Amino acid sequence: MDAPSDSLQEFKKKVDKLLLDLGESDANHTRIGEQKVAATAYGSLPQSPTLATAYSTMHLKLQQLSKMLGEQLEAMGIAVGLADGDYQATDQKHAQRLQQIQASSKAYYEAWEKQNGKKDAPESGKGKAGGDEDLGKKGA
Repeated sequence: MDAPSDSLQEFKKKVDKLLLDLGESDANHTRIGEQKVAATAYGSLPQSPTLATAYSTMHLKLQQLSKMLGEQLEAMGIAVGLADGDYQATDQKHAQRLQQIQASSKAYYEAWEKQNGKKDAPESGKGKAGGDEDLGKKGA
C-alpha cells in the first residue's frame, strides 16, 4: 500500500463526511434561508426597523458563508481525489465544477471588496516575513 495515497484517501473521507454533515445540518445554506424572522416580530419600537435590517443582513451573510464553506469543502474533496490519482483521469465534469467554484469564490470576494473597499496588501513576494530581521543584532 502507498502511504501517501492512504493518507489522502483518509483525508478525502473526512472532507466528504464534513460536506455531508453540513448538507444535513441546519447550517446548510438552503436551511438557513428558510429560517427567517418577520420584521413585525420586533414590535413597534423605534429601533425595530434597524434591528430587522441588521438581522436580514446577517442572515444573508450566514447563507453566503455556509454556501462558500460547502463549495470549498467540495473543491477540497475533488482536489484530494485528483491528487491521489493521475491528472489524466480528470474528467470534464470535475474540471467544470472546480471552475464554477472558483468563479463563485471570485465573485463573492469582488463583491466584498466593492462593498468594503480594497484592502492594501503588499504585492506577492514583497511583504516582510517574521524571520526577515537580522537575528544576530537582537542580543547585541
